[in-house]
Amino acid sequence: MPNFLLSEYHRHRVARFAVWALAYGIALWLVSRFSGNVPGFLWFLFWIAFLFVAGYYLLRLLRFIRRTLLWHLRRRLILTYFFVAVVPIALIAILIWLAAVIINGQLASFLVLSKLRDRAAELGRLAAVLSRHGEHFSKSTPTATINDLDDFLRSELAGQAGDYPDLEATFQLGSIVQAFRVQSRQPVKPVAAPAWLKNGKFEGIVLDDNQLLIRSAERTDTPNGTLLVVLSQPFTPQLLNEIGQGVGPLGVLTPKRGGTSPTPASSRASQLSNKPKLVITVPAAPENPSGETQTTRSDALRVPASSGFFDFTVYNLASLQPYGWGEDTQKVEPDMGWFYVSTRVYALNRQLLSTLGQYSGFYWTAFAVAAVVFLVLELVSLVISWRLTRSITTTVDKLNIATERVKAGDFTYRIDLPARDQLTALGEAFDGMTASVQRLLTESLEKTRLEGELEIAREVQNRLFPQSTPEVTGLRLYGLCKPARTVSGDYYDFLGLGDGRVGLVVGDISGKGISAALLMATLQSALHAQFYDGQPGSGRPLSWPLHTADVVNRLNRQIYANTPREKYVTLFYGVYDGASRKLTYTNAGHLPPVIFRRHSLLRLEGGGTVVGLFPSVRYDQVEVQIEPGDVLLAFTDGMTEPENSYGEEFGEDRLLDVARRALGAPPEILMDEIYRSVSDWTGSQELQDDMTLVVGEAEGLA
Repeated sequence: MPNFLLSEYHRHRVARFAVWALAYGIALWLVSRFSGNVPGFLWFLFWIAFLFVAGYYLLRLLRFIRRTLLWHLRRRLILTYFFVAVVPIALIAILIWLAAVIINGQLASFLVLSKLRDRAAELGRLAAVLSRHGEHFSKSTPTATINDLDDFLRSELAGQAGDYPDLEATFQLGSIVQAFRVQSRQPVKPVAAPAWLKNGKFEGIVLDDNQLLIRSAERTDTPNGTLLVVLSQPFTPQLLNEIGQGVGPLGVLTPKRGGTSPTPASSRASQLSNKPKLVITVPAAPENPSGETQTTRSDALRVPASSGFFDFTVYNLASLQPYGWGEDTQKVEPDMGWFYVSTRVYALNRQLLSTLGQYSGFYWTAFAVAAVVFLVLELVSLVISWRLTRSITTTVDKLNIATERVKAGDFTYRIDLPARDQLTALGEAFDGMTASVQRLLTESLEKTRLEGELEIAREVQNRLFPQSTPEVTGLRLYGLCKPARTVSGDYYDFLGLGDGRVGLVVGDISGKGISAALLMATLQSALHAQFYDGQPGSGRPLSWPLHTADVVNRLNRQIYANTPREKYVTLFYGVYDGASRKLTYTNAGHLPPVIFRRHSLLRLEGGGTVVGLFPSVRYDQVEVQIEPGDVLLAFTDGMTEPENSYGEEFGEDRLLDVARRALGAPPEILMDEIYRSVSDWTGSQELQDDMTLVVGEAEGLA
């Protein structure tokens, strides 16, 4: 140890600084010990140096612990268990203790306030009885009536005056006032009714002339005039003894209003009546404008004795919420009356449980049992954690060795650990790692090959779409398909049928991807096969006209016979005759194309259900005359069903609005505008579905 300290002194400047700071502190202590006169600034310099040295060595200690003591996983796990298990339990215990202190303190205050309200209610009932007596049994004169009320109150409280210590009563009938202390019959200052107390009653805690009182008051009309009955009980030690019985010591704090003085007796009497005839009172208390707080405490109560380790003392301070008696309006003075209570948890809960019945203690017993079970489980968890730590550290050591071998490029190394749990299963995962890497390389090559084949499929499918647009009299055509994936399930085609006729095809295959693209190729070949005679070297279309309904019917039978049952096609097939400028079509469950004609809109509906879903279906064909200036718009559901970020579809109405605004532009411009509007609606360049659009513009007569 001395060699370590000597080496530390020679190697580090902070160590040498610490030695000199220590010598400086010892010198200051010796000077203060013998002379007793050391400037505080010198001690300030010493403590600055001490804190600097202490912080430096604390950081070095933490670094030493991290590098040396916590290098092993087992020690790290032990420290982790401490922070994860022990610290939270301690914090929870502290939180529970704080909650118990707060809740029990609030409960004690609630019990005190409940008793005070009960006392105010008792005074209210007594004031009501006196008012009824004065109303129904009044004498011939007001003085006689007040004397009768005095006698009646005395008889009502016979034998109970001790329950109402220092109770004061004020009777006013007309201009006659009498005020006295009930127990001693000593005259007191009469209580004037506030402006907010009309013909009614009041019971509660009030602040009157810097004094807190429990007060009840009632005004009623009698044959001799308006009768006012006021009963007041000040907060005295005797009252607090009664209120705090079973709870604990109480204290009441009454902040005095600085610069104010109690109302003189003559002034208070004049407030009771403009022309007083009789006032029995005593002089007012001397003025105390100091603004200090007056405290009244219970003198016969003590904090209950502790009944156990968890029976700690709780305290609470709460507002009495007194009403300002002399105010113009009835309002609470929250900062002018406080009380504090101290008690113990067990005594408080005994007081509470005594009011809930004999079975209320069951829950506390259940809580104690749960606490014992919790402690046992905590001990069992400690043992299990120790055993798990050993199994974890053993596995990690072997994994560390294996990782070093793999880092050196040895993928043949095997751990050979039996997979008993998730951690030891890492050994099997390591053993399969090299094989997995090889498999991933193989899969990567396979994915590259598939992507190449998909690109070839996309190029082949692009050849299935029209490479050029047939020229036909009176109609200019344009079409475009944008696949959502590499290949598309949408289909459009222009068929040159000869004799100035052209076939228009727009279809949507159910599903997406490869399967839809294959069905699209099947549909294209089946459709084209119907217009050729099949002779070698013959590319000439058939000369006889075919009804569109017949073509779709044949396609339906062929698709139904050669595809799975869940596969189907929505198809629009039409034939435009340039000589007659008529469009004959069959719509097999496809979204109806529309024709924009001047100020109207024509939907090309009618035909039948989808293709390939049923073996035998009747299809109809419809004929429509194409007029100069008409614009034909055919599309798939990929144009109307894209959703924005709120899940709202673009919809056919928006599609038609965009097309209507772009009417008059070339078909290419019209199509670009529609695609741009759909892309702006979704807010993404990635397509949600295959999008196909065909535009036909009818030209004027030559």
